[in-house]
Amino acid sequence: MSEILQISLFLLLPILSFTILIFFGKRLKEHSSTLALILISLMFVNAVVLFINAISHSGSHHHHWSLHNTFEWFSTGVLYINLGYYVDNITAIMLLVVALIGLLVHLYSTEYMKGDQRYSRYFAFLGIFIFSMNGIVLADSLIMMYIFWELVGLSSFLLIGFWFEKDKPPLAANKAFLANRVGDIGMFIGIMILYFNVGSFNINEIVNGVANMDQSLLTIAGLLVFMGAVGKSAQFPLHIWLPDAMEGPTPVSALIHAATMVAAGVYMTFRIFPFLTPEALSIVAIIGAVTALMAAITAITRNDIKAVLAYSTISQLGYMIMALGVGAPVYAFFHLVTHAMFKACLFLCSGSVIHAMHHSLHHLDDHTTDPQDMSNMGGLKSKMPITHVAMLISTLAIAGVPFFSGFLSKDGILAATLSYYHMHHGWTVLLPLAGFGAAMITAFYMFRLIFKTFYGEPKKKEIYDHVHESPLPMTIPLILLSFLSLAFAFTLNMNPLKSKGWFKDLVGHVNHNFLDMDLIHSGIHHAHDQAMYLSLLVASLGILASILFYYFKKLNVDTVANIFNFIGLYKLSRNKFYVDKIYNKVLYVPFFMITKISSFIDWNIYDQKIVDAWGWITIKISKYSGVADYSILDQKIVDGTSHLTQFVSAKLRKTQSGIIQNYLLGVLAVLVVFIIVINQI
Repeated sequence: MSEILQISLFLLLPILSFTILIFFGKRLKEHSSTLALILISLMFVNAVVLFINAISHSGSHHHHWSLHNTFEWFSTGVLYINLGYYVDNITAIMLLVVALIGLLVHLYSTEYMKGDQRYSRYFAFLGIFIFSMNGIVLADSLIMMYIFWELVGLSSFLLIGFWFEKDKPPLAANKAFLANRVGDIGMFIGIMILYFNVGSFNINEIVNGVANMDQSLLTIAGLLVFMGAVGKSAQFPLHIWLPDAMEGPTPVSALIHAATMVAAGVYMTFRIFPFLTPEALSIVAIIGAVTALMAAITAITRNDIKAVLAYSTISQLGYMIMALGVGAPVYAFFHLVTHAMFKACLFLCSGSVIHAMHHSLHHLDDHTTDPQDMSNMGGLKSKMPITHVAMLISTLAIAGVPFFSGFLSKDGILAATLSYYHMHHGWTVLLPLAGFGAAMITAFYMFRLIFKTFYGEPKKKEIYDHVHESPLPMTIPLILLSFLSLAFAFTLNMNPLKSKGWFKDLVGHVNHNFLDMDLIHSGIHHAHDQAMYLSLLVASLGILASILFYYFKKLNVDTVANIFNFIGLYKLSRNKFYVDKIYNKVLYVPFFMITKISSFIDWNIYDQKIVDAWGWITIKISKYSGVADYSILDQKIVDGTSHLTQFVSAKLRKTQSGIIQNYLLGVLAVLVVFIIVINQI
């Protein structure tokens, strides 16, 4: 198989799935999932082949193994835009993660979505989602990454709002789409600043070309590009969309949270890490730390099983962003990969529980009980043994318990925060405090979820009696993902010439334009033991507190909640730090007030009092100026103005056609003119 064909299959197979199912899905009916599963399976096989190729090169002298190709998309004589792919070890790992999670979500969905009236459309949307994410992973330039970046936004909009006949999903889809637009505007401006200073969109050329760029401007450009990651990876203050995204089907949540949308922001930041200035990285670290701790605190008071996992994802993404900020990109990417496995497992396990609860409630003809509320669960361990074990394993992984994958990656991040503090002192102490604090809280709320769902007495006996384990298409992915949540899966020595494990063999060392990465690596190494013991301590405290509260029930939850409420912490968590309410008061309410005031204006009065008055004044002036036939003036000026207004409005209405292609063409035309003008200046 040729190199170009092999790489192209990562885009061709999922987009082929989308195209066939969107046009012929209704005819295929239940077979649409079979077609999608076959095409995604082929993509997974292709990813495995590429991964093995990367492994084989890691044992040779090809330290910088890569596949790359670029072609000209279009040029204006002034602006040149090239598209292409760049595949290295990082890309190979990421493509395998996307393909694996995508395949398991497809398999899981065949049962979870059975009977849905838009069954084929659902699998079509999964196809374009995976196509978009693969495009981001393969992109060799920021402009190509941005194109697929927007396609990921579109795909998430379609899947989050998939059940559009309900009230909440369309609102959640709109919220996700609009929140991400804020970050994407900043990202686009940052990309253009880099282009005008370096003369290229290519990521490697930008990394090599920013040396002569003003460092203050480079800091601004880097942070603007990072704004895209703040939106996509749900970092403070643009994190508000991710919890609402739970309105989509649960398998979609697993895909978004594990391998596609939210992973895109961390992956992109990893790619631009070499040219982010130390000043930019310090802000990145602060945003990651705030997000990690704030989301963890918020997760404590959630009762919706998916909402707990949603805030957990935001917190873990904060860890990854913080790791990038403190100069530990390898551990950030490591945590991205380990998190993909245990978080996909957690979401699919929650889907298994919801699926069982839903069928039980359907059997009882109960339409009022929430199947996602943990207050309605309890005692499901004996009824759903596979789901219970899989969720317990993935919970141990996210809590950072030894012998599980999260322990490997999270310890590296925590060691990096300690090392960063040792090198800089001062305010940087907040970073390890946030990291270890979030680790303890994560262990607490995740075991709270386990105990409330699977242990104790059933909250509602009549529901419990009809609960049963999910079918094989849903449990097979749980078994595989729980196995991949073990540390062994990442320390496996696949290269006899090395002894670190396949992940470290492939990722190796990441360079930076402004930082001494050898010094940073040495600092992380020296802080590792201290970080490991502290992380074990805080994880143990979190698990112990959860056991006392929710398993043995030696501590009263309400009493402790009242104590925390006295100092305002409980309300802070319960109200999600009031971020949504602040946005509501500062942004939404004023905007709606303006539109409401506008709707109350009687434009007929405006026409009569303002326009006609202006016409009357014009006539009077013309009369005193000696113009004899001022009725002609009335017709030509006043009526002519109204006719001109009607003519212009009629033409402008045609620009609002609702056809996205026309809008994109208009934006591209304005962009080209803008670039030409800038270059002329």
